Amino acid sequence: MKRQKITSSEITKQAIKLFSQKGIENVSMNEIANSLGITKPTLYYYFKNKDDIVKHAFVERANEMKKIISEIEEVKNLREFIIIIIEKHLEFFSKNDNDIRCFFRILNSDYVNHFEKMANEMIENNRKIIRVKIEDLIEKENFNKDLIDTIVIFISSLITYLIMELKMKRKINVDVLKKVVDVFLKGVKVLIFSFIFTLNLSSQEINIDDAIKISFEKNISLQNALIYEKIYLEKINEYYGTAYPQINVTASYVKNFEKPLAFMSGKKIETGLENSYSASISVNQILWSGGRVGTAIELAKDYAETSRENVKLSKNSLKRSVKQLFYSILYAREMVKLKEEMLLIEREHFKINEEKYLNGLVSDLVVMRSNVDVSNRELELIKAKNVYDIGLLTLKDMLGINIDEEIKLNGSFDVEIKNFDFNTIYSKALQTRPDYKIALLKKAITEKQVRIEKGNHLPIISAFLNRQFSGQNEKNSFPPSNLRGWSLIGGITLNLSVFNGLATSSRIKQLDYEVIIREKEIKDLERKIKIEIKRTLLDMEEITKRLKTQELSVKNAKKILESTEKRYKEGISSQLELNDATLLYSSAKFGYLGAIFDYLTSLNNLEYIVGGEI
Repeated sequence: MKRQKITSSEITKQAIKLFSQKGIENVSMNEIANSLGITKPTLYYYFKNKDDIVKHAFVERANEMKKIISEIEEVKNLREFIIIIIEKHLEFFSKNDNDIRCFFRILNSDYVNHFEKMANEMIENNRKIIRVKIEDLIEKENFNKDLIDTIVIFISSLITYLIMELKMKRKINVDVLKKVVDVFLKGVKVLIFSFIFTLNLSSQEINIDDAIKISFEKNISLQNALIYEKIYLEKINEYYGTAYPQINVTASYVKNFEKPLAFMSGKKIETGLENSYSASISVNQILWSGGRVGTAIELAKDYAETSRENVKLSKNSLKRSVKQLFYSILYAREMVKLKEEMLLIEREHFKINEEKYLNGLVSDLVVMRSNVDVSNRELELIKAKNVYDIGLLTLKDMLGINIDEEIKLNGSFDVEIKNFDFNTIYSKALQTRPDYKIALLKKAITEKQVRIEKGNHLPIISAFLNRQFSGQNEKNSFPPSNLRGWSLIGGITLNLSVFNGLATSSRIKQLDYEVIIREKEIKDLERKIKIEIKRTLLDMEEITKRLKTQELSVKNAKKILESTEKRYKEGISSQLELNDATLLYSSAKFGYLGAIFDYLTSLNNLEYIVGGEI
């Protein structure tokens, strides 16, 4: 019998459950209606299609999350606010686990483009509400207002961490997250003073190492990666805790206002005394768990190592960006020098033509043409200086330096040609490249997860020891020796899951398939690393040849220009020959500077591919 009375929220809840289990594309409107016991017309009365259902779910959850944050009132400080945010989101996500699974299903489906904008709007609205709350708290605690965005991003990263941990069905230790919050807030206070330090730095010369160091201190993604590293280090301690004895102490006092009764041979008899005391201390120790405890500790270490490699990956990526920007600014500085040199040359040519014009050796058109050349060089110099200034401004922004502060780059724009062996570079990349090591760790983690699941087929053997105290007394005082005593019991327990519907076997098979996927990912990454190294080495080989050729071209072009200038003064060479010699020198110098920049870029890319200095 179909039931027709139903609410849109009930429909949404059931549909999201089905979507999270099977995926949106694998669930029909007919299946949703049948699972709810309603007709299709009734379902279509509320929602025109599956997209409409998901949108409705998004709106409902968005309103719920908005309400959660808005209702946070009367918090004492920023720390308390962040912790409440964590606890309330954890509670919300735990109650709506189907929504989380559905969300990730959407991310991995063709529906992602339909709901990406809606999801981003929901996240942005929540951040705005959090930001308003933080602004009020920051005024009370005298924090720098420039750090508001940093705090909002930190809170967002913690919320993302909660979602990912719940998705992976891992236990969340709120106490560890509280420690992370404390570490972060201490860092924020230190950061206030670091701004002053940065401003002092900005009036000094900055070399490439300084720029990299400062960027490491300022980059939010890197700081978050370091926080996650601390979280996973704490997880190691958490898993170690399961290997240690579990000790519990209990104590109780009971006042018998009316004594308990016992019935014997049709008579009731009062038992016990007026006051009763008891206490116990128990010790439980896992003796054998089929390797699950040890493997869990190893797994935590792998997660910690993965987080460390993620930090290295973030550093390498940031380092490449900073070095590339630094090289670009040095290149722009050299272009300014080249344009200044060419302007001086054109001005000298203009003087020569003026003298020739006064002596009747050239026409006024030649002087006008020479004056136009000077103007063109002046425009080129203005443009080159603008490119250089924009580069400096971009660097200041990346390093968190005040735009009004003057900085000067300390670095030479030259190269030392190096020869690299493909096999040596490839071997080093496999040893030091973070994303490759992360791929290996992912495989190792999956293999350990297989071992843990296989351990579920085996029993857990534990030892226990319990020391108990009990005593009674009619008086309101501690029992005398004849009315109190101690007992001691101990033993071994065995716990074995006999049948769970083949769920464990299914999980093992799933993880075995994941191991195969990890192996394929490693092989594919090895292939891509080889291609990246080979391509970069070929580029560097071509650039090296170009460098040698361009260096010689600059020397020859300089000699030609000097000779042509001399011959032009003497009236032997023409204006056209002088213009050609000037253009030849300018092009040669431009090509040489471009070759240096290309070599530095390729060397920078090769260091990133390898994962470290080479």
